[in-house]
Amino acid sequence: MATNPVGKGTQTIGINMPLEMAKELERRSESMNISKSKYCKLILLKWFDSNQKLTLSESGAGSADA
Repeated sequence: MATNPVGKGTQTIGINMPLEMAKELERRSESMNISKSKYCKLILLKWFDSNQKLTLSESGAGSADA
């Protein structure tokens, strides 16, 4: 059984991504001296707070629209 170090009301998720994307996330998080997990959480929180919608195309690429 997995543990939740953050506490109750949280859920751990995992995603597969291209290696180059993962390396870029690691590079950016290290430049801020935070974990990849924290960096991704901050990115998502900033996007959620922006109230922008994500539009997806058939190619799978996404962009945020105002």
